[in-house]
Amino acid sequence: MEKAYLKSSIEELVENPVFISWILHGRNHKEWESFLNEHPEFKPTARKAQKIVELLRDRQDNLSEDEILNIWKNIEKFDSQFTYQRNYFSLKHFLRYAAILLFALVIGASGLWFFHKDAHSYRFATDFISGSLSNSHLKLTNGTIVELEKENSKVVMNSDKKIIINNEKVINLSTVSSPDISKLNEVIVPVGKKSHLILEDGTSVWLNAGSKMAFPTKFDGKKREVYLDGEAYFEVAHNQDKPFFVNTENISIKVLGTKFNISAYKTDELAETVLLEGSVAVSEKSVLGYMMEKAILSPNQKASYNRNDRSISVVDVQDVDISIAWIEGMFRFSQQSLHEVLNKLQRYYNVQFIYDHEFSTSDLITGKLDLNVPLEKSMRALADVANLQIEIKDGNVYIKKK
Repeated sequence: MEKAYLKSSIEELVENPVFISWILHGRNHKEWESFLNEHPEFKPTARKAQKIVELLRDRQDNLSEDEILNIWKNIEKFDSQFTYQRNYFSLKHFLRYAAILLFALVIGASGLWFFHKDAHSYRFATDFISGSLSNSHLKLTNGTIVELEKENSKVVMNSDKKIIINNEKVINLSTVSSPDISKLNEVIVPVGKKSHLILEDGTSVWLNAGSKMAFPTKFDGKKREVYLDGEAYFEVAHNQDKPFFVNTENISIKVLGTKFNISAYKTDELAETVLLEGSVAVSEKSVLGYMMEKAILSPNQKASYNRNDRSISVVDVQDVDISIAWIEGMFRFSQQSLHEVLNKLQRYYNVQFIYDHEFSTSDLITGKLDLNVPLEKSMRALADVANLQIEIKDGNVYIKKK
């Protein structure tokens, strides 16, 4: 290790890619620790710089060296605008930088908030999301769009660079023109449809109606990561060395190998995760992990993230199979509000419910519906369970109490 580091300030260490690489990835760990032991007078400087790098690192999605540098430069730029003096660096100064970081992230100063949002969010192709879609679609990384014609489509990402659709159509990615490995594939499932994906690592994902998911052709790097808007059931292939992340608009779920269902439609107040097997960590996607809300689930538990107050609550679930009955075309509900039930039916059948002005949807009901039957039959069954009067006219469902 070069002795030139002994002359480095804390700011210089935080801007040094070699130092950042040690903190983030443990590269040359023995050399660095030996160097610090040989020069104990340098330890306080190095440890304070280490704390700053760790503060800048998101605890669930490790940032790269370049991203750490970009954030730090934004902080320094923001700091200079307020003419802070850096004649020495004490704990007070460290806390000041932490405050600057949080403040900058909150108000978006120097573009830091937008940088973080872009790093941990995914924007589905706007020209590909349409309420008028009649079939599910697969969008490849080069922009090619493939229609999935069946109501319950199946897409298999083969390890030899082939995509098998509905056990019939085969797309050889090695012959696809100009694939962009920096982009993700997207599956869009419109209302009234479902889709089953098998990812490159063997993970199975069932997507419910009105859902979309983005995923890579191949999982490279130290983690497996997908992006979801809607509801999906995951059976994650176990890989101790490469954790699996499911990112939604508000929460991220980290697993190694497990079975769980997540419902995270942007239009719903709650994002719910139900664990069937294994263990998962449900975390709020907050500013660089600082003050991050997190819950560790055990089997037969449900975590609910409330978008309004940004809280996570965990409850035991007696029958977790209720949460995945939709895979088989069944909708089971136990002491759910009529509002929640109708909301899911509206999404599945692609209809609009119109309520009588005196109608209350807060009643709790229990039952099950077969979603494989026409809307009329399903609504008649619901009317019997919930004591409703229902009329279907011009694609709308008019509801009032009997």
